[in-house]
Amino acid sequence: MQLNVYDPSFLTRLRILQIKRKNQLEYLRRLRDEDGAAILFLQNSLGPIKSAQASEKLLKSLRSLVYGPGTMIDKLRNFAKINDSIEIAGLEPFFWLRPKRFPPPSYELMELINDRDILNFVKRARQLLSESKLEDFLELQAALMRGGNEGLDWLVEQINSVRITHMSELETLVELFRELDEFSKADVLSRLKCHVYVKAALLKRPVRAVVLDGSNIARLRGKLSDIDFVLERLANFEEFYYPYYLVFDRNIKYIFTEENEWFYAERTYFHSPADELIISIALEKNAVVVSNDKFEEWNCKIERLDLRRLFE
Repeated sequence: MQLNVYDPSFLTRLRILQIKRKNQLEYLRRLRDEDGAAILFLQNSLGPIKSAQASEKLLKSLRSLVYGPGTMIDKLRNFAKINDSIEIAGLEPFFWLRPKRFPPPSYELMELINDRDILNFVKRARQLLSESKLEDFLELQAALMRGGNEGLDWLVEQINSVRITHMSELETLVELFRELDEFSKADVLSRLKCHVYVKAALLKRPVRAVVLDGSNIARLRGKLSDIDFVLERLANFEEFYYPYYLVFDRNIKYIFTEENEWFYAERTYFHSPADELIISIALEKNAVVVSNDKFEEWNCKIERLDLRRLFE
């Protein structure tokens, strides 16, 4: 197997995977107790679990896969059975934990290895790694990955593909962007077409998180799209608030009956009364809150940005 590991595109992709691994290890450390960390791990994965619908069953089985008792093979097969997936899908966390030993169940590697039996897949993957003379499966995955152009063109393409509703995809790219020299940064910025809040995350250091009162925002003018507008306004503040948490009343889907991407955004929660969860997150994360509600009846001290101020 001939792989060119000296072109800039390979080196960029390897750096991306190295940074992503650091983030994935942090999510794995926290996933025992935090559903949010488990969801972020899934969304930043390389294999089939990346596109799986997050559910209590999936999150529970992921925790059992990583932290539960039993042999690794038994746990992998049990994970596949519970989630009706291929056996190798559960290799994902073990790849990030020990990339010298375990291959990723990535689509690139599955193109080369047709066998989905866990033992045969791992055996063949290790043979490929040995033949490639590369250091570990991180390097092999970087060599196999395609998509994007060379160097900075590739980075621009990746940043422009980040959706405002799924900004965890940006975390790896932010670190890579900040490693660039000033001329390269200017080149990248001149070609960005992403949301201004995404661009702000590249350029600004977050001061604190922000909790958006989603129902309050949507009801002000009767538009869920105003959440996008609020983030656009926040991006222009001197103090940058990131990440954002979005909280809706549970009945919001009965008021806005059409499917909307904001209902499926990262760090989006449905709770009644919404104020209760908004305050809880604000206190836990030391976050500022965007809402018209003054929360006086809750007898708590939180910093609030009046929603109407953003529409002036």
